[in-house]
Amino acid sequence: RSMVERYVDEVTPTKKGESQERYRAAQIKKTNLADMLIDRIEGAAIATYRDQRLKEVSNNTVRLELAFLSVVFEQCRREWGWNVTNPVKQIRMPKPGKPRQRRLEAGEEEALLSACRASGAYYLESFVVLAIETGMRFSEIAGVRREHVNIANRTIYLPDTKNGQARTVPLSSRALGAIQALPVSIDGRLFPVKKGSVRSAFLIAVQKAKTLSGGVLLQGLRFHDLRHEAVSRLFEKGLNPIEVGMVSGHKTLSMLQRYTHLQAQNLTQKLN
Repeated sequence: RSMVERYVDEVTPTKKGESQERYRAAQIKKTNLADMLIDRIEGAAIATYRDQRLKEVSNNTVRLELAFLSVVFEQCRREWGWNVTNPVKQIRMPKPGKPRQRRLEAGEEEALLSACRASGAYYLESFVVLAIETGMRFSEIAGVRREHVNIANRTIYLPDTKNGQARTVPLSSRALGAIQALPVSIDGRLFPVKKGSVRSAFLIAVQKAKTLSGGVLLQGLRFHDLRHEAVSRLFEKGLNPIEVGMVSGHKTLSMLQRYTHLQAQNLTQKLN
């Protein structure tokens, strides 16, 4: 059994980003690194892997894959007592890619929600509206339970988030309406469907809206872009960085800046 396989079997199931780690592990197992003895993997081999992957995927993807490899080597060295060094520390990491600046353009929100309503997924419109209104991550929305929704206070409590801290998300009238439009499920979840099913339904809706617009709308839109849109709108509504961070779960101003792209015309209105 390889070091990556052992790591995925023993350590990955304890991580919040389990699915992402499994994906990165599967990618690495397709390369020449998988056939090398662990004590023979040096910086040069990692650099070759880096340069080849940079021809195929973005800088940020390569950085994440290298970070995963580094964690695996550190596990071997520190926890399992293997006499190895961490070759990832010997190479130059790719520079971070530019943050995405994709926001919803005129007509795109209406087209997307129309396609959601027309889909066979009864929950999809509510799911998308919550993303746009709250800035919650995909996994956070998918995991919301009914007992964590406070209708009277208009809030959702998230006990387990990506950064490890619980938070309470305020709900706009529109977000509250999206929740109240959902039928009550037996298992207590707001969205009692598999995450993969939600992702597939969203992609189909985006493609349908794109086709109906003749390819004009929703080009290159990803679900995570809705989080960018939501955070940007919170700033445009006048919330300060601390308030926006409390809603979105961002811990630092630098991360908020990566997720925020204000519309110039709205800033012009403020200036005047």
